[in-house]
Amino acid sequence: MRKLFGGMVLVALVLSLPAAAQAQRRAAAPMGGAKHEFGVDVGLAYVSSNITGVGGGIVMVTPLDVRFGFVPRSGKMMWEPRLTLNFNTVGGNTTYLFTPQVNMLYSNSTGGHRRGMYFTGGAGLVLGDNGTTSGTAIKLEGGVGWRKPYESAAWRYEVGLQWVSSSTALGLAADYIAIGGRVGISLWH
Repeated sequence: MRKLFGGMVLVALVLSLPAAAQAQRRAAAPMGGAKHEFGVDVGLAYVSSNITGVGGGIVMVTPLDVRFGFVPRSGKMMWEPRLTLNFNTVGGNTTYLFTPQVNMLYSNSTGGHRRGMYFTGGAGLVLGDNGTTSGTAIKLEGGVGWRKPYESAAWRYEVGLQWVSSSTALGLAADYIAIGGRVGISLWH
């Protein structure tokens, strides 16, 4: 009877080893069928001094950025429309810039578009009103970013470079370059 019981314990142990080994593996990133990424960012940038009314030096801007990404079922590229709104009040005069744009994100990590590093590039229009006139400029940008998972969301950090064309109606006497970054949060649906 002892031999039979010992043999049964040995067989049970051998049969449970594959399940125990499988439990030790790191789980793959759960996509959960998410089709969209929604996020809000706050940015900070240093801008060259080619803006009319700024006497040399550097201007800091902090736009609010809302984005909506289309998560691919497979592959590393993701398309992401963005909307940026920037208000500026100086001396009682309020100006605004509204920037619709489209960015492409290329995931450079095994976490896909849920975590890890990515590269981004995009183009958009800068629509603005400086209180007396309104106008449009063209914007191109590129950068690198990271997603860091946080519970059911992810923190998102991005640094990059933007080029905006001149527009006398917007007070942009010449093209300018902005160097800066964004910090935000991403949610999936």
